[in-house]
Amino acid sequence: MSRHPLRRLTRALVLLPVFAAPAGATDLIDVYEQAREYDATLQAAVFDLESARQRLPLARSAFRPQAGLTGEIGLTDFNAEDPDSSESYVDGQLGLQLTQTLFNRQNGALVDQARLGVRAAEASFGAAAQDLVLRVAVAYFDVLRAEANVEFSQSELESIARQRDQAERRFDVGLIPITDVRTAQAQFDLAVAQEIGATNQYSTAIEALRVISGIETDQLDSLASDLPLDRPDPADIDAWVELAREQNLPLVIARLTSESAQTQIEIERGQRLPTLDVVLGGALATTDQDLRPEQVRSAEIGLRTSVPLWTGGRIKALVAQARADFLASSQDLIAQERSAVQQARDGYRGVLASIAQVQALRQALDSTRQSADAVEAGFRAGTRTSVDVLRALRDVFRARSDYANARYDYLLNSFRLKSAAGTLDEADLAAVNLFLQPENE
Repeated sequence: MSRHPLRRLTRALVLLPVFAAPAGATDLIDVYEQAREYDATLQAAVFDLESARQRLPLARSAFRPQAGLTGEIGLTDFNAEDPDSSESYVDGQLGLQLTQTLFNRQNGALVDQARLGVRAAEASFGAAAQDLVLRVAVAYFDVLRAEANVEFSQSELESIARQRDQAERRFDVGLIPITDVRTAQAQFDLAVAQEIGATNQYSTAIEALRVISGIETDQLDSLASDLPLDRPDPADIDAWVELAREQNLPLVIARLTSESAQTQIEIERGQRLPTLDVVLGGALATTDQDLRPEQVRSAEIGLRTSVPLWTGGRIKALVAQARADFLASSQDLIAQERSAVQQARDGYRGVLASIAQVQALRQALDSTRQSADAVEAGFRAGTRTSVDVLRALRDVFRARSDYANARYDYLLNSFRLKSAAGTLDEADLAAVNLFLQPENE
């Protein structure tokens, strides 16, 4: 299990080129690669990261030499009220000043805060990348889930329609009462409504996939029957909790945000301290007074300090405000850590429960099929009614749907557990993609 998911995600999604999905591609990796380029949320995170990285050189610039050039030219006129005796001359000055900061505690703390900001932006980008992996998986399997429900509802509708027609024929020859026919019709009407709802849900799932990836297709590869049900590794819930405390990306962001808020206190306190700069300057002044052009050159080097004495309570208020912000961020950090622990525990238990549920529903599907066959045989022998057959068929289709949904839930719970631990990345999609296959295979 990787201990550096953020580094791996950043390398994969920023440094490596992004490839668009080829035409007709329908597996999980193809959808994900298209989503990397198409998804607006991830693209916004990329630009947010670049913006944060630029804040560091901006903060460092305060400690680098600052140079400025000044120029001035003017016309001086004496006795302008008496044109006969007025005199005028032109003078000008050109100066160059170089300043180098030697000590400025506030700017130093701003550099520290900018470093934290870059780390927080990297964690935010990693969280967005992990979220994209999870959203792609959810959207992809929601389409497969909805597609399976449509198939099951249509199969159920066809079976119930056959049973209804058969019930009507048996009623016509006096073999069953009218109540059986009406029950079959009611079951048929209910199946029609369910098929309409399943079809609408399928369209909604397709639209959700399109929003993420730009792909709009009804030919996604399906999940193979030999999907392994792997238990979490390590098989220790406390180990996953510890991973979440160390690597959960929203928790990492909250931790860095709290550190940044603490640094803000130092920034505000730094305004109370003196600043020290070294100043180098040179100037060239010219004048043509008395019609004799003159030039004066000068140069200087020195130290300049600034000591705030009284600011009307402004710095004190800023420090108090920064301290309150830090305490608030500390409470947010505590809440986020508790949430990360809960997600890890829920995810671990969810994977185990999903495995048990898949196994139980697989057995239930076999049992309902056998039961339906027995009821069908009893109906042909005259010992069971058409209502019994309809109920048995409904149980089979419900078991098929529940079994398919449980397998998708197992995969998504596995992804959510890894997301809580901060280890989810595209390699997990690739591993699942090995167990996808086209519908006709």
